[in-house]
Amino acid sequence: MEEQKFSFTGSFQKTKEYADTQLELFKLRAIAKSARIGGALVLDVTKLLLSLIVVFFLSLALGFFLGELMDSNALGFLSTGILFLIVLFIVIAKEPKLEAKFMDLTIARILSKWNDEDDLEKKKKIKDAHFANKKKAEETKVQDFYEENIS
Repeated sequence: MEEQKFSFTGSFQKTKEYADTQLELFKLRAIAKSARIGGALVLDVTKLLLSLIVVFFLSLALGFFLGELMDSNALGFLSTGILFLIVLFIVIAKEPKLEAKFMDLTIARILSKWNDEDDLEKKKKIKDAHFANKKKAEETKVQDFYEENIS
């Protein structure tokens, strides 16, 4: 049998390969997580734009509706504008609290997307463990039933 000899050059080469592989893995994970966050951001911006369009058309409808009630479209749109000014003043008054709330929501959303892969792996492990425990419990029940009724 041939005895393997220790080689510094071989060890350095393996260490370099390991470090390169870990760096590549880190880059791929960062790209995947960034893409997930970017995709979520694009969807959120799209939802925001569509919501603004809906609010715009609802505002037009409210303006025309109030205009019919007041027999003047100008008064209907003026009333709608006043309503939006009231909402604007409420938002300005509550700005610090709203800003903190939106920051918390944004951070939570980004972190949930960032940690989503890790959570999926943990959930799979928990589900597998739960299934194994459930199967073992069923086997125990069958054995207990067999021992009580057949023996």
